[in-house]
Amino acid sequence: MAAPLTAAEYRALVEHSPVLIWRAGTDALCDYFNDTWLDFTGRTLEQELGNGWAEGVHPEDLKGCVEHYLACFERRQGFEMEYRLRRRDGVYRYIFDRGTPFYGEDGCFHGFIGSCVDVDDRRRAQAEREQRQQQQVASAQNFERWILDIVGHDLRDPLGVVDLATRTLLRQPEDPELVKRNLGRAVRGVDRMKRIVGDLLDLSRVRRGGVPITLGASDLHRVCRDVVEEFREAAAGRSLSLAVEGESGSGLWDESRVEQALANLVSNAIQHSPPGSPLTVRVLTGGNPVVVEVHNHGHIPDEIRPFLFNPFSAGGRSRGRTGGLGLGLFIARALVEAHGGEIQVQSAPEAGTTFRVILPREPLASRSVA
Repeated sequence: MAAPLTAAEYRALVEHSPVLIWRAGTDALCDYFNDTWLDFTGRTLEQELGNGWAEGVHPEDLKGCVEHYLACFERRQGFEMEYRLRRRDGVYRYIFDRGTPFYGEDGCFHGFIGSCVDVDDRRRAQAEREQRQQQQVASAQNFERWILDIVGHDLRDPLGVVDLATRTLLRQPEDPELVKRNLGRAVRGVDRMKRIVGDLLDLSRVRRGGVPITLGASDLHRVCRDVVEEFREAAAGRSLSLAVEGESGSGLWDESRVEQALANLVSNAIQHSPPGSPLTVRVLTGGNPVVVEVHNHGHIPDEIRPFLFNPFSAGGRSRGRTGGLGLGLFIARALVEAHGGEIQVQSAPEAGTTFRVILPREPLASRSVA
């Protein structure tokens, strides 16, 4: 059998243990602290003896700590507790303290002995997890309210248009002009619902981890021309101009996704610019990365700017060419970031607002970015 540890070996084990160890006599006053405790607090043994150790306990924890210690000591009952203890650098750290009564070979009570470990990192990690869980619960509740709002309003409106148009056709199918007019209404209603569903699907993809893109040879000049032409009629009396600088607009992108991102930015510019004011799309393809700037004469208030790219909250839900849900900027940023790019925003009352899209000509790989 292995020989038992000697008293000297026990003492060496206690002194050099990574655990903070203390001992109290039958009067509940501490009469021993190991070197690990003293190294942690940065105080001498004389300073810690008796009730001196309590000077290092955080003021908010001191009363509860001492009361619990004395109550268990009086009952000669082991205890466990956590409190903040000041480290030698002045930082308070949470420690887990376990105390237990000990008895001599004569069977008599000799006091308490305890051990402490630093659990501050664990507590902080736990607090962060709890905070994330609370945020996730709040996000889920908000998302549920958004979905109910969408079903109750955004989808109901175009669905009502389609319903009215088809019922009118059923009652009066012989009038060609009436048929044409109501078919147009039904098609526009269906298109609006498809765009709403598309935005929701993109939102769901981002929430699950990212927007998938498929890279291919693309021409940014042509993409920007198509977007500008598409919005000229929707500009509602505003001039929408395109300026191109640079010879080559070629690059490796998911063309439909880039077009979607730029369309969302132009739609946003139309919605939030003063009536009659001009809008400009400027393409800079002289180098790598390439840049697309969408400028309007509106101004983004300072209180809105921190939430500009949040879903449903960019200054309130807006209605534009997309019949959208307030997801346009959120989705645009997700699509640009999926290409390894970024969107920058500059806004001032006099200069107006510019959204600046920066895209590398050849992203690293087809990837998804949340």
